[in-house]
Amino acid sequence: MRVCRSTEALGLQESVPQLRLLVSPRGLLRLIAHLLALACLVLDELVRAWRIQLAAWTTGARLRFWPAVRLNLYGEAASTLTPNRLGGEAARFVGLTEAGMRPVGALVALGVEVAAEWPVFAIMAVGLAVHYVPDWKDEAQRWLRHHLAADLVLIEVIVLAALIVIYLVQRWVKVGTFRHRVRRQWRVALAHVRRAPWWVMALNVVLTAVSLVSRALILPALAVGITPRPRFATMLFGALAMLAAPLVVPLPSGGGGIEVAFLSGFAGDFGHRQVWMLVWWRVYSAILLTILGVYLMVRALGIKAARQLVTIGWRRTPAPRAPGGDEY
Repeated sequence: MRVCRSTEALGLQESVPQLRLLVSPRGLLRLIAHLLALACLVLDELVRAWRIQLAAWTTGARLRFWPAVRLNLYGEAASTLTPNRLGGEAARFVGLTEAGMRPVGALVALGVEVAAEWPVFAIMAVGLAVHYVPDWKDEAQRWLRHHLAADLVLIEVIVLAALIVIYLVQRWVKVGTFRHRVRRQWRVALAHVRRAPWWVMALNVVLTAVSLVSRALILPALAVGITPRPRFATMLFGALAMLAAPLVVPLPSGGGGIEVAFLSGFAGDFGHRQVWMLVWWRVYSAILLTILGVYLMVRALGIKAARQLVTIGWRRTPAPRAPGGDEY
C-alpha cells in the first residue's frame, strides 16, 4: 500500500518493481562496459600528464597539471592525423613552450620521455612476438635447415649494404642542412637526458607501461557483458599491436589497415558485434581524443597554427608564383 501511494505521489503509473525492469541486466552491463572504457582512457591521460610533468621537473621547470593534459591532447590529435605520428612531438613541443618552458627545456623533457618509451616498446615487441609466434625457435631451425647457404649469404649482403648506406649518409650529409641553433639545442637536450637521475627514468618507464596497458585495456573493457567473448590475452595483445601499428604504417592512424585487421579477427571474434566493437574501440582509443585535441589547438593556438601541426609530414603544394615574378 505504501509503494502504491509513493508511486501515485510521484505521478507514475507503473509500480516500483516494474520500473526496475526498465533497465535490463544486459543494458546495465553495456553501460558498465562503456564506463570502464572511459575510465581506462582517463587513466591513460592522467598517467601521461604525470609523465610529462616528471620529465619537465628534470629540467628544473614546473609544469602544472592542466597544461600537461592539454599538450598531450595536442600531441594525440597531431599524431592521429599525420603519417607515422610525425606531428605528435612537434605539437607537444608547442604545448610545452606555450606552458612557459624554454625551448631547450622542452626538448629535454621530450627527450626524457622518448628515452623512457623505447625500453617499454622493446619489451612490448618481445611480448607480442612470444604471444603470436610461440614456436619461433622451431620455425627458425626449420627455415635454416631448408634454405641454402647462398640465401643466407644474400641476406648478409643486403644487411651489409644497408649499413654502408647509413654510414655514407651520416658521413657525407652536409652539416649546413640543419641550423646551428637547432643542432646545439639537441646536443644540450641529449646531455641533460644522460644526466637525468636513474630513478626518474625508471619511474618514467613504469608510467609509460601503465599508459600503454591502460589504453590497450579499452578493448577488453568494451567486451564486458558480451557472450561469447574472445580470450582476454587475444584482446589485450591485439589492441597493443594495433595501437603500435601507426608507428610502422606510414598512413595516418594506420591508414585503414587497423580496421581491416580488427574486422578479420586479429583482436578476437566478436560475432555480429564485430563492426560495432571496432567503431566504439576507435572512438575511445583515437577519435574522442583527436576531436578534443583539435578543438583545444584551434582555441589556444589559432586555426593557422593548428593546421600546420596536423599537416606535418604531408606533401605540401607549392604556392603559385605571380606571372613574371622573380624567383629568389
